[in-house]
Amino acid sequence: MLQSKTIALQSGVQSSRLSAQRLATLLCFFSLGFSTAAWAPLIPFVQQRLLLNHADFGGLLLCAGVGSMLAMPATGFIIQKIGGRAIIAIALALFILVLPALAIVPNTWALALSLFSFGAAAGSLGVAINLQAVIIEKQYAKSMMSSFHGMCSLGGLLGVMSMTALLAFGLSPWLAASILVALVLLLALIAVPKCLTRQEQQEPEVTKTKVKRGLPSAFVALVGIMCFIAFLSEGSAMDWSGIYLTQEFGVQAAYAGLAYTCFAMTMTVGRFAGRKIQHSLGEAKTILFGALAAGVGLSIVILAPHWLVVLLGYAILGLGCANIVPIMFSRVGRQNQMPKAAALSYVSTFAYTGSLLGPALVGLGSEVFGLTAVFIIIAVGLSLIALLNQFSLKQERRAI
Repeated sequence: MLQSKTIALQSGVQSSRLSAQRLATLLCFFSLGFSTAAWAPLIPFVQQRLLLNHADFGGLLLCAGVGSMLAMPATGFIIQKIGGRAIIAIALALFILVLPALAIVPNTWALALSLFSFGAAAGSLGVAINLQAVIIEKQYAKSMMSSFHGMCSLGGLLGVMSMTALLAFGLSPWLAASILVALVLLLALIAVPKCLTRQEQQEPEVTKTKVKRGLPSAFVALVGIMCFIAFLSEGSAMDWSGIYLTQEFGVQAAYAGLAYTCFAMTMTVGRFAGRKIQHSLGEAKTILFGALAAGVGLSIVILAPHWLVVLLGYAILGLGCANIVPIMFSRVGRQNQMPKAAALSYVSTFAYTGSLLGPALVGLGSEVFGLTAVFIIIAVGLSLIALLNQFSLKQERRAI
């Protein structure tokens, strides 16, 4: 009798701890989306205040991509030494410091440094919380990645809507950013103490196939490329949709965040419905239909005769992209060719590089080919995800 009570008590403690870790992970995903999306409505103000053209601004956005690219591989290694909790705390602290600074940077050098730090924070946090999500998903023994990424999208939606609303009410960009990072600080104080420790993140890894050290497996590389394309479209929506509305259709800068708001709304809905969608269609068809819908959505943006139609296009783009990346991260968590921390670090590097470095390439390409032509290239890339997924399925069978 005493033994059964002890087992029940231990089970209750374990369940409570797991629930707290799941909540902490959800809050961290929310904070990542909230912080990065809050930057989007500030972009037209920064570009106009510093008198930057597409090429100059695109080059500066490259700093965020460089920060992310350097931080993500390092994060996968550091997590194995000190655990993800410290990484998450540092990344959130950087967001809290850097976001208001982006609104008031006095020159291009200060903007470059701030964007580098911003990208490093986003990259590190992305790797750490995706690894934590994979471990928690395995402990629950059910698909949860769409809901985790759904919280990221919800954070992005509320971040861009809140910043757009504060700017529309006449608040200065710095004051609006300071108000939003106060919420991030509150969420960090709640979430960080409940994040996984180094011991909790250590899992025995089973390696079926030898992979050359320093290189990802074929399956992980394919997943990374698909995530790069999906995140590139998301990054272009975040960083260039506002500029597209203001320059192509004359929309006021204060309302430039509406396009990304539509994108984030449908992406959020799609991700929270992701489990039902995957149950109905299966993973392969979810990716197929999602990639095709995303390509159609961006095509509508390109061909739109009025800015309201542009909003519709971004809404379809967000819905199409919604479940591509969550499915990919879950699949990486199931593979056994590489340690999960290393595999997720590679995929996150590809993915978040698309989100942070991609917009810089959009800016540089738009100066040569025009913004519309660059959007066409991205639309073609989205359609290619469906083809690449067929190759990845063959590789996945060898990786599990």
